[in-house]
Order: sequence, then C-alpha cells, then structure tokens
Amino acid sequence: MDHPDVVIVGGGHNGLTAACYLGEAGKKVLVLERRPLVGGAAVTEEFHPGYRNSMCSYVVSLLHPKVVADLELEDRGLVLYPVSRSFYPKPDGRYLLQTGDDEHDRREIGKFSNRDWEGMQRLEKVLDDIADFLRPMMLKAPIPVAGGALGMAEVLSAGRLGLKFRALPPETRYRMIQFFTGSVQQLVERYIESETVQMLYLSSATLGTPYSLDRAGTAINLLHLSLGDIAGGRGQWAFVRGGMGGISEAMAACARERGADIRTSAAVEEILVSEGRVSGIRLESGEEITCRCVMSNCEPKRTFLGMIDSRHLDPEFREDLAQWRTFSASFRMNLALRELPDFACLPGKAQGAQHEGFISFKPSKAGIDDAVEAVRKGNLPREPLITMVIPSTADDSLAPPGHHVACIHSQHYPYTLSGGRSWDDCRDEAADTIIETIGRYAPNLPGAVVARQAYSPLDLEREFGLTGGDAYHGRLDIDQVFAMRPHPKCSGYRTPIAGLYLCGAGTHPGGGVSGLPGHNAAQVVINDT
Repeated sequence: MDHPDVVIVGGGHNGLTAACYLGEAGKKVLVLERRPLVGGAAVTEEFHPGYRNSMCSYVVSLLHPKVVADLELEDRGLVLYPVSRSFYPKPDGRYLLQTGDDEHDRREIGKFSNRDWEGMQRLEKVLDDIADFLRPMMLKAPIPVAGGALGMAEVLSAGRLGLKFRALPPETRYRMIQFFTGSVQQLVERYIESETVQMLYLSSATLGTPYSLDRAGTAINLLHLSLGDIAGGRGQWAFVRGGMGGISEAMAACARERGADIRTSAAVEEILVSEGRVSGIRLESGEEITCRCVMSNCEPKRTFLGMIDSRHLDPEFREDLAQWRTFSASFRMNLALRELPDFACLPGKAQGAQHEGFISFKPSKAGIDDAVEAVRKGNLPREPLITMVIPSTADDSLAPPGHHVACIHSQHYPYTLSGGRSWDDCRDEAADTIIETIGRYAPNLPGAVVARQAYSPLDLEREFGLTGGDAYHGRLDIDQVFAMRPHPKCSGYRTPIAGLYLCGAGTHPGGGVSGLPGHNAAQVVINDT
C-alpha cells in the first residue's frame, strides 16, 4: 500500500480490531506483523503433525459483544462453544465437579461446606453488581488525570461518573473500593469458609500476578475476569472453533474486506519521528514507510523504549515507562494426547463432564504462598498451580479422530532463574514437573502424551513479544489501571508524540482477548484525523 493513512504495528487481535474500524471509516490502513501469521497471542498453530492448538490465549470470555457485532465475526466464521463445567480433583481422592446445573452444583459444594453455596451466590452478586457499573467504562477512554487542564467534555464525563457511583447502593460502593484495594484472600474468606471452595476464586485471582494471596490489591484480577459477556452469559467462558486463532482470522478477514493491507513477517525496527511528530516506520529489512499516524499494538515498554529514539521522549517519561511492571509468572504447554486423562477419583477414559471444562490442580493457600516465595528467589515451584482444558472435547477439528489436544497454564514461575540458570536449560524440568503433577491425579496421562510444546516466561517474550511473559502487557495493579494505564500522559490512547497512538492490552481496559483497546483507540484516531 502506497502512503497509508495509518500504520498499525503488530497484528494481534487489538491491532486487527482497530484496522477494521479505521477501514470502515475510509482510512487507508497498513498492518505490520512480525510473525508469519496474524493474531499475536490469539493464534492457532500445528505443533505436531495432525494436532493444532491455541498457542497462548486458550479460552475467551472478555471479547466484547459490540466488537463481535460491528466486525460481523460470526458471519466470518467465528463459532463459540460455551464452557460451563469445571473439575477440581483433590490429593485426598475427593473432587469438586461443577456442571452449570444449580442442583448438581449445590450438592457438589455441599460435600465441602453446607454454607458455601449461599456464600458463592452472595460473592457472585457482588461481582456482578460491580461489573455492571464498570462495563460501560470499558468502551471509552478513561478520564485523564494528567496532561493539562481538563476540557468541558472530560469535566462532564467525570461528573456523570461520580453521579452514577453515588447512585449505587452503599454496600456496592464499599465492596467496589475493597475489590480495587484489598486482599483477595480476605475478601473471599468473608463469603466462603471451605478452603476447597475458596480456591475456585483464589486461583483465578493469581492469574498473571506472582503476589501472596493476602497482599493488598490482589482482588483486582478476580474483578477483571468477571467482566466477560460472551456466548449468551455474563462471566461465561468459551472455546473457539479452530482455536483462538479463529477470532484473529475472522478479524483479519473483516479488515481486508474493509480495505486494510496486512503484511506478515514484517518486523518494525523503529517508529520514525520528525520535529515531535510521527513520520513513518522502518522495518528490520531497512524498508521505510511514510505516514502521518502510527498505532502500536505492542507492549508499552517495547513501543517507547525499544522502537523510538530516546531523544524524542522526555527523560522522566522514559523512566516511568521503564518501571512499568510486566511479569506474569506463567508457563504454557500444549499436549497432543492419544487418549483422555483417566482420573483416579472419577475413573473413565470415555469423554465425560470431568474432561469438558476447566480442570484444575490446585495447591493449598499455603502452597501458593510457597510458590510465590520461590518466584521471588528465582526458583521453580515444587507444587505448581495448574489449569488444563481439552478443547478437542468440543472441537474435533483440532486432533486426529479419537485423539485430543490439551492446553495447560501453570503458575508460578520466575522470569529470571537463580544461580545463573537459563530457561533454555530448565524448560524441560518445569514441563516434566507439570506432567508428573497431573499424573498423580490421572496416572495414564504421562503415557498418553504423543507430543508436547512448552513455553517458559522467556519463550513467551521471545516468540510472542510478551515482555516478561505477560499476556496482559502489564500487571493489573491499582497504579496500572484506568487513567494510569500505561501512563497518565498516554492513558487515552494518544501519546506525547503527535500522531502516535497505543491500541494494545497495555492500555485501558487491559488484557484478555476483548478487542476493546483496539476499538477505543480507533475511535480516538478517527476523531483526530
């Protein structure tokens, strides 16, 4: 494309979303993706002959209904399989199996506590009420806290938000503040008495956050994960037919139909700036492309500290961005399986409810804190927290007949290992521990593995551009959300450099496959140009 209006750096799902909206507005858009295929962390690849799987993101919840409708993703092949089941085998031979049927699930919870079903309903009601208040805020730029005097539009927006907050019941206001500032352990323990049931919530809150459960601010992630509204239900999760790449492929089809040009294997080396304004980009190949507007879908530190000459940025701003916290403590694996796991506590290799949703292997609360301490010291966890899903139980396109693929997300792992060790030397050790851990609950699992693929935190950074292995492009800490994400001077998708915008997960409303950073940033660019 000659002389595009907008160059988008990074063909992840947010960059593709932005391209769709910009194309619809008549802009000439060029998307540049470093990898051979688009999608960023939302991609599907064949990792062993005949076996395809989602590489990073592996289930979807936050993909916004407006994005789905505006981009006509269902007409372009997007098919979702709602996930309503979860299975939690315990070391003592007991298990907790939830199916989405209230009567069944009440009985299952009753195996561990006679009070916790009602406690779960109370906790879910609190989360739903807060999420209902927050959802409209996800569709627009946050009210700025820096960068000059507020305009009338910002003042009015702040006033309306304040009135809506004041109109909430006092209990909801109180709980909302707690969920933004409080300890997830303290909040969950308020409603749930059994540690087994508590772990259903505590293990979700640790996703991407190597913090002890009693640390202030750890409840934010639990709240963030409750904002989903997909597949006909709030808080619902779903598999995607063809893997998570099915979302990105549908978005790419929409972008192309609306006139965007998408180039893969096109790594951007530098965002060019002249007299305080973007002038174009330079590829690693040496090719230069001129334009007056660049949108970066990359993690903020990669954008400002890696792609822009330091002389174009205020030193204090660069120092602030260098402190942006990106570290998820996650280890990802994909397995090719010749048969389904046969769990000792619920035997059977034939597909059952225990195979069809989230399968969790959870240490105790004390075990999580021990793993967090191991991360701090640069050591591998003795007892990893493991979540596994087997998407081929819903989607037979991913594996040969009778075979399956599994996605494993495991925590907590250091980015930098102690003793000068390298992840290239320790990757197999970590993967072996994960397989052995699952094997204690499903003895046939180790022998059922046809092939495996493992990504350490460093691998996630090198392969997918996730600095520190962080799929959120920055932790969801209280000082890294809303108008602080990623910095007050660029929280509204504009940046200190004229013509440069951000559209990735490092901006509001944060990580997860939502499409909202791309949606919101595109509206800002359309209004500005």
